[in-house]
Amino acid sequence: MMLHDEHLVGAAVGYIREELINAEWGLRRAVDDIAGVFDQIEDEYLRERRSDVEFVFERVLRNLLGRDTGPLQPPPDAIVVAYDLSPADTAQLHKAAVSGLITDAGGKTSHTAIIARAHEIPAVVGLENITELVETDDLVLIDGAAGIVIVNPTAATVSEFRDEQRRQVAAGAVLHAMRDLPARTRDDVEIQLFANIDGPDELDDALDYGAMGVGLFRTEYLFMGHTLLPDEETHFRTAVEVLERLGGLPATIRTFDLGADKLAPFLEAADLQEANPALGLRSIRLCLSELGRGLFKTQLRGLLRASAHGPLKIMFPMISGIAELRAAKLVVDEVKIELAADSIKFDEKVKLGIMIEMPSAALTADLLAQECDFFSIGTNDLIQYTMAVDRVNEYVSYLYEPLHPSLMRLIGDVARAGKEAGIPVTLCGEMAGDPTVAPVLLGLGIRELSMSAVSVPEVKAAIRSMAVGETESLMLRIKKLPTAAEVRAMVSEYVFGLTGQRKGRA
Repeated sequence: MMLHDEHLVGAAVGYIREELINAEWGLRRAVDDIAGVFDQIEDEYLRERRSDVEFVFERVLRNLLGRDTGPLQPPPDAIVVAYDLSPADTAQLHKAAVSGLITDAGGKTSHTAIIARAHEIPAVVGLENITELVETDDLVLIDGAAGIVIVNPTAATVSEFRDEQRRQVAAGAVLHAMRDLPARTRDDVEIQLFANIDGPDELDDALDYGAMGVGLFRTEYLFMGHTLLPDEETHFRTAVEVLERLGGLPATIRTFDLGADKLAPFLEAADLQEANPALGLRSIRLCLSELGRGLFKTQLRGLLRASAHGPLKIMFPMISGIAELRAAKLVVDEVKIELAADSIKFDEKVKLGIMIEMPSAALTADLLAQECDFFSIGTNDLIQYTMAVDRVNEYVSYLYEPLHPSLMRLIGDVARAGKEAGIPVTLCGEMAGDPTVAPVLLGLGIRELSMSAVSVPEVKAAIRSMAVGETESLMLRIKKLPTAAEVRAMVSEYVFGLTGQRKGRA
């Protein structure tokens, strides 16, 4: 439709005729005009749709230049600079062995950033105008941890970065040596550390980093970027491969969490025209809808069949309350009856759990705990929905605060509800992989964490340096603080003290 829009094509042709410039530059000028209009729109969602125009521009430009318009194929070791990258693009780029990603849009918990972190690709997002400052063949340095990008650095700066790179490699080797040690606190409380993965190919790294299983397998990546929908056999084989590679360690597999910014071809074809996809037909809502129910049942058939091959748990995303949980469990019961009728083996007592991602679920955790086997707190969306802040919007990213007092109360309530009901509670958002936040989570009663595999060694080192008794005392003081800034300061003081103790012992 965009390619037939006179504001795009007509304007580009006008620039070519009037200014005698080439087609590529004429198109760029027309897109810039449209982007300027989008920038003036007050609605955040609509304003972010300028990225759709940019994606179309990139594809047309590659055609004009005679380049392949298939999947992104940058040369090895390249740093990719873009206005934005879809989660599917990012997942594809790690296979191309890129050295880094830099984007104008996005936030630290956008799916692009999460996937980049999982694949150990340095990335800096939300830079607003980096595409205007970098040219092809520029030398670029990225410090993903500090959020620093340097374009065409001096030789001295390059040398400094190389020295820091060597220091980080040495520090990583020290942490890696702890892979077989338990994540046990000084007062002998063992914390379970699991890995978040997008596919079986990530399991070797997860085990190498010392993960004790998979706490979150994001199955939506079986749908994204693929024209053909995954069938029952694909779900079955994929789940069995995960279980076999884990060799008896547990795997929690989440049913597909599509919608919002995670789109599959069948969803794009449906063209739902939602004003606010983050609050629309996504996740479990999509699974239970007419559009997604058949795909949901197909996936459940594959997962239930796989449950006969190892310790598999099935998790539903974005459950808002008891009614939705019961509806999802009814579909599971339907599939179990069908499999039994066909004499197909499955674990009749397979564990069913939910992600706590909305305040409505956190506030009714005591009720939900009576009707499921485990909880997993998805802090990325829980923060977004509690704070009413778009987590991929760089303009309001300062409001995305994991240590806000409201979040700590919700996490503490969920942990308490799980303990009282006798069901495990895992925390699997980006908070889980932040070692500076670990004392807060332990103090709130969390005993299982699931994170990007690369974060496991550092979090384990932090846990082994602290005592649960200390973290619980810390939380008693923190609960009296009214702002996230004051909470962060108190937590930092505690963590700094632990660092000093470790150095003293060394």
